[in-house]
Amino acid sequence: MRLSALFEEFCHFLRVEKGATPATIATYRWCFGDFQAFVMKQVGGTVLLAQFTEETGRRYQYDLAGRELKSGTIRVRLAVLGSFGKWMVRRDKLVRNPVDRLTRPRRKTRVPAVPAWDTVKVLLHQCGLRERAILALMAYGGLRRGEVAALDVGDVAPDFGLRRVMGKGGHEVPVALPAPARAILRDYLATERAGLPATAPLFVVTYRHSVGQRVERRISGQRIWKLVKAVGTRAGVPELHPHALRHACGAELLRRTKNLRVVQEQLRHVDIQTTTGYTRLTQQDVRQALETLDDEGEEKKDSDPSPQGN
Repeated sequence: MRLSALFEEFCHFLRVEKGATPATIATYRWCFGDFQAFVMKQVGGTVLLAQFTEETGRRYQYDLAGRELKSGTIRVRLAVLGSFGKWMVRRDKLVRNPVDRLTRPRRKTRVPAVPAWDTVKVLLHQCGLRERAILALMAYGGLRRGEVAALDVGDVAPDFGLRRVMGKGGHEVPVALPAPARAILRDYLATERAGLPATAPLFVVTYRHSVGQRVERRISGQRIWKLVKAVGTRAGVPELHPHALRHACGAELLRRTKNLRVVQEQLRHVDIQTTTGYTRLTQQDVRQALETLDDEGEEKKDSDPSPQGN
């Protein structure tokens, strides 16, 4: 049986029974397509179920490493194949999952680059009204760029924050916003989206057709990424990207509350282990502060006159 036909059944299972989003399924398809292309080169034709073996998976892993892909990328590719293999075992297509015996690269612990909160406040004052509203939702609300793009005018609750945010997995949740973010959103709505129905997109882009007709459509996540990069470049922070603002929200909230559960709730992390990553940021701040104290101590020691007057 063709492996691609089984993978289509697997995608149907993910969509119908697991409620996977189109973006998740697209990622699974891309990863499987890369694996299938590799095996096709090896066998010179159609990839069959019989060729989904431990040895094939190991050769594919070596190939990924040979391309100098990051360990996290390799882990994702193998995780997709592992999920696919697990599904086939449950459907009695395989006796055992061949990916289970592969040794996956270790997950590297890293501290993400996060802009200082003072930098975030400067950025908010150096951009236009629409840009400010988008950045405020990510920096104060911890929203992902896709969540910002999906917002409608009616999702804004002026005295609370956001009535509805479409999060990962299609889950809808309300998100509270602090007073500064609510004020920015009120100004944006009153200036640029006043009088529109609740179902109208909160953020749009405008362009012209070749015939000169003006067209307005909902902003995309990719456009938000470019917008944030442009704001960062203008402000002298070229490394800025949308998820860095979400990280800044989590890190600042943890510094102020010292409560991981609060951060987990605001960022809507399913697993508290994801939230614990922000503790490394605060620990990094402590180390840097201690180094500053050490430097001050050395300077004081050098400036004090010696007992001998030298």
